[in-house]
Amino acid sequence: MMAEERLLVCVSPNSSSARLLTSAKRMATELNAKWFAAYVEQPGAAMRPESARSQAADNLRLAADMGAEAVTLTGRDIAREIADFAQRRNVTRIVVGKPGRARWRRILSRNPVDELVRIAEAIDVYVTDGEPAEQREATYVVRPTHIQLSDYGTGILYLVLATLACFAMYPYFNLSNLIMVYLLAVMLTATECGRGPAILSSLLSVLAFDFFFVPPRFSFSVEDAQYILTFVVMCVVGLVISQLAAGMRQQTALARLQERQAAAMHGLSRQLAGTRGVERILQAAVTYISEIFDGDVLALMPDEKRKLHVAAGDPSSVIERDTMSHMNVARTAYETGRMTGLGTQTAPTTEVLYVPLQAAGAVAGVLALRPRDPKRFLLREQLTLLESLAKQVSLALDVELMSARKQPYQGYTA
Repeated sequence: MMAEERLLVCVSPNSSSARLLTSAKRMATELNAKWFAAYVEQPGAAMRPESARSQAADNLRLAADMGAEAVTLTGRDIAREIADFAQRRNVTRIVVGKPGRARWRRILSRNPVDELVRIAEAIDVYVTDGEPAEQREATYVVRPTHIQLSDYGTGILYLVLATLACFAMYPYFNLSNLIMVYLLAVMLTATECGRGPAILSSLLSVLAFDFFFVPPRFSFSVEDAQYILTFVVMCVVGLVISQLAAGMRQQTALARLQERQAAAMHGLSRQLAGTRGVERILQAAVTYISEIFDGDVLALMPDEKRKLHVAAGDPSSVIERDTMSHMNVARTAYETGRMTGLGTQTAPTTEVLYVPLQAAGAVAGVLALRPRDPKRFLLREQLTLLESLAKQVSLALDVELMSARKQPYQGYTA
């Protein structure tokens, strides 16, 4: 008896993964095989641009829409994580894309594809460019979080304080000790204000150190050429410190967000488990989601004529004006099963995000969310959490509606 075929496709945070997924889906169909789509998130992923991280999430979502089981793995060694997952799930074939890195990078670092071929024992590895895929727009557009001007002001304040401290230390300490004070200011700026202000602080620190303390003082000219090397090293060290400190700051923020997400998921699940009735379920969902995302939420449900109406929440706090336009955007989310409104490809300038309540292939209703600070809302982690919460609500509604019709719940079999 032949072993069951299982296929694994490796997803990357770029748009070419759509072609790879198309090839994997065709292969899985021909083999009548269960297939997986895996993305390995490395420790430094939090320092990548939001657009790249969101592209990876969208690729996994596309894989799930195609019928794959989408998973996110965490680890430093991509090839090892993929191989271990393949062995745990009894995968018989792995599909990966051809490396697209420049030649000099392939020379200086290990190629995950070559490493995977070497360590994947008894598993066939297919390296391909993939097949042409239908052009698919991202589910949502990520807007980068803007650094406030006050952050730059805080960075300059740290620089001024460091300069004043150096004036006090100048008569008693060597110039090398003054450099440490400026580097401390750069680190504080990176930790408190972010990468942009820290880079500016690093560059200004070099200029301030040269102007105020390097002979001849109060001039940008340099008597001793060795100070030029000092400036270069000081600038490089400052930039590295700012990058590392800003990365730690972002990692901490993500850790806090994930902790909050886990608590939110558990809280909503517990609340829904003890709630009966469609109206009560929707009211519980509106209350929880509005608190989690710091915004106002509506739940829209269809009537007998499939016309959406407000089932929970305060309409005046979410739809402030142009009600018909908003309802048309909500209707699009209901009919297509995809998010519309704020930041999406459908009515992106709308200040409300509409999320379909989808379970078992059908859309039961729509959640409308108006975040109080839209600029800080459209992050991959927040949108992923919102989708997960919407699925929880959808499943609860599915169970409740089936119970109301006196039909057995199809999610379980005796």
